[in-house]
This record gives sequence, structure tokens and C-alpha cells, in this order.
Amino acid sequence: MMRWVLMVLVVLVLAGCGTTAPRFEPENASGWYFPEWLATAPYVPKFEVRDTVNKYGRYASETKTITIKDLIKFHGHFCGGLVEGATALRVAFDRLFPDGIIDRTDLRIASNNSACGGDVASYLTGTRTRFGTHLIDPKLRESDFVVQRISTGKTVRVVINAATYPKDVRTQMKQIESGSFTPADIDLFQDLQWDYAKKLVSRPAIESVDVTEIPVYTWPEPPCKDMGKRRDNDYKNVLEAH
Repeated sequence: MMRWVLMVLVVLVLAGCGTTAPRFEPENASGWYFPEWLATAPYVPKFEVRDTVNKYGRYASETKTITIKDLIKFHGHFCGGLVEGATALRVAFDRLFPDGIIDRTDLRIASNNSACGGDVASYLTGTRTRFGTHLIDPKLRESDFVVQRISTGKTVRVVINAATYPKDVRTQMKQIESGSFTPADIDLFQDLQWDYAKKLVSRPAIESVDVTEIPVYTWPEPPCKDMGKRRDNDYKNVLEAH
């Protein structure tokens, strides 16, 4: 009996030796999808957000920090459009939340249907297309957002300014989308995006973005049929029990 127990223990130890423990990288460490130059850039945007503690819960007393790395994980890849959207929205949030803490329960946004800009808009604001808080406006460009703080009604429009707008990136993108391109065109497009992103994170966001307060904006109709309103944040201001 004792011999059998020892044999089992040996097998378990050997099996454990062949197992590789999960490797968790530091939260904002650079990696294959998050280049060193972006991780260490002087003006790479980051965002301090406040949410609720849980479903039907009150406001959390602590905040969370969202980084470009988080956005890359959500969106699926790093691209110029992702940094562009984050840069523009950094300026919008500075106007709407002067204390620096973004209340993601108190926002709605309009963007165009860009995969990159739309994902950035949804993640940073906590808005959802299916709940009618993330609207799609085809008149807006890729770098163009209308953002409203619902509780105050204050609404701003942010867009990459003309001096910064990446005409070479857009031209190369259209070349690829036309179907007439070479493998070298794909590589060139990446290089142009990288150059654009480096420009954006090398200086304060406001130097790349035009921001305008707009008292009147015709919000587009929700792209989804009415499936009901989001309710899980409705109890954020309930007093503490005594």
C-alpha cells in the first residue's frame, strides 16, 4: 500500500514539473502588440474612469485606469485609428469632466461606423449601441466624435485638426480598399500609421484636436431596434444602509 502511494506521488510530482504556469505580463509592459515607443511615449493618453460596484450597485469609491494597451486588447490590434480616437476623446473628456474622472454611467456618444474609432468610443465611454447610447452618424469622419455628459447636457464635438489630419494614411488606405495593391502597400500602410501615431503621442492631445461646444446636435436614430434601456446603473446614487 505504501509503495503504491509513493508511486502516485512521484507521478504527480513529475506531471507538475512538466506544467508551465500561466505567464502574466506587467499591466503596462510593452510587448509584440504594444511597442516600446508607444508604452514610453510622453503623451500617450490614459483615462481615469468611475463605474458602479456591481449590478444595481452604487458608485464605486475607487476609479479604474484605462490605457492604450487596454484599448488594443479590446479592439484586437494597434493602429493609427485607435490612437487617433483616444487622442480626440482625451480632449472631449477634459472638457466634460474637469476633475479628470470620467463617469462612464453618464455619457452618450456619436461616431461614424469606423471599426477603430467606434471601438474606442464604446470602451472609453461605457456606451452601447444596443441601448441607444452609442449612436452612428455617417456624417462624422473617422476622427470625429460628439460626446455628451447626460446629467449636465453639455455636449462637445472633437475632431483631429486639419494640420494633423493624416492625408497620406487615408490615401494609402483607399489604395488598399480599392483592391489594387501589392504586399508592399500593406507594409507601407503600417509604417504610415506608426508615423502618425508617433506624432499624436509626442505632444499634448489638444495640439492635435479641435474641440467645440455644441448646444444643439440632432442625435441620429439608434441603429438597433428598441430592445429596452440599460438598467444596471440606475441605483448608483442610493444612500448607504445604516
